[in-house]
Amino acid sequence: MDINGWCEHKPVWVGRVAVAACEDCGRVDWLSDQGPVDPSEALAALFGSYDLVGSMPALGAPSPEVLVYAPPSARKRRNLDALPQRAWLKAGPHLWMSTDGEVLLLSTTQRLLFENLTRGA
Repeated sequence: MDINGWCEHKPVWVGRVAVAACEDCGRVDWLSDQGPVDPSEALAALFGSYDLVGSMPALGAPSPEVLVYAPPSARKRRNLDALPQRAWLKAGPHLWMSTDGEVLLLSTTQRLLFENLTRGA
């Protein structure tokens, strides 16, 4: 457990990745038993099998449009349990994430990253 200012960062293990997501400071730390994990690798490990179902106008997100991803199964949906609901978290450089417990929402302020996240969909 790491205490950062006014909040606690308690890791929750999801497979081989530990997610320390803090609603108070809006930060996510990605860890493994070897130490910190690159955010893009952690996101791919936890949510890489999720299906892009579309985009929608953002309310309260860091960008004007949000990408919506659905888990392919109830088992994969449980990966969302590691995140606080209805809070935008800085998941990596220029990337924020949120969930309502059913879908994953991604928001980015960089158009190139947005296009990469929607490639192949």
